[in-house]
Amino acid sequence: MPVLLAHGVERPHLRTPWVLLAAVTGAVLDLGVAVLFWAAEGVDPLRIPQSIAAWFLGRAAYDGDTSTALFGVLAYTALVWLLAHLYLAAFRRHAALRRHPLRVGALFGASMYVAVFHVAVPLLAVEGGAPSRPDGVLVCLLACAGLIGVPIAWACGRVLRR
Repeated sequence: MPVLLAHGVERPHLRTPWVLLAAVTGAVLDLGVAVLFWAAEGVDPLRIPQSIAAWFLGRAAYDGDTSTALFGVLAYTALVWLLAHLYLAAFRRHAALRRHPLRVGALFGASMYVAVFHVAVPLLAVEGGAPSRPDGVLVCLLACAGLIGVPIAWACGRVLRR
């Protein structure tokens, strides 16, 4: 229930911090998994967020330093936050999503991975696509499901309980 301030002005609830926290945490953990996975193959850790920056900057992202890597981290975090808010909107409207939040959240995370890395990026970006190796795809799919989707579903449930 909204709280009325002086002069009848309504103070909005601070509901989105839970969604923001879940999105930022999930995005950073997901990037961490990707860095660890590809580090075992000898890939420079900066290349992972630079490959996300390449969605916008093209090949020039790889010529940059930590600034293009930071841009990639921020871009990915913003994308996950946007998708989390889309999930929150659906979560509010559809009781079926609220009945099994962990399962549906994991499905959301896996679907997000496919939609972003196997549909949108290949269609829209010059560089920075998804891994093609089956083990890389599986690791990324599980990371998005467990580290992004489930926390976002939990956060959405937390928002609605307030």
